[in-house]
Amino acid sequence: MPKAAAAPTLAQSLVARPLFCDLLAQAPMNLERNVSLEAAYTFKTDVLAEVASLTTTLGQLLGISELAAIDVVSTATSMAGALWQMAAPGTGLRALYESRPELAHAVVDVEPKLTRILTALLTGMHAGREHLN
Repeated sequence: MPKAAAAPTLAQSLVARPLFCDLLAQAPMNLERNVSLEAAYTFKTDVLAEVASLTTTLGQLLGISELAAIDVVSTATSMAGALWQMAAPGTGLRALYESRPELAHAVVDVEPKLTRILTALLTGMHAGREHLN
């Protein structure tokens, strides 16, 4: 994967999964706090295994360290969850924002915003070189 394609690919992949984006914000705020410790442990170990797999792949494709790849994954998922909540797709709130010009700044288009954020992160990592292998 060319480095320039990484940010839009990650953003597109997340936005293509709306329920997942919604759950990204809900998991730490609600879901993880209202289950047994055993269920939380199982969930976290499964998630960490998936993150490890993804960070290994990202590190290899982008030539970044494991720590940098973890930062990319955590930034991508946390921002996708937060932006999805702000975007409020399919809600009356979103319709209000879109119908009132004075509220246009509140309309969040998740994919391009997430792409810009991830592009800036990856650009900074490559410029700083301290995160590279």
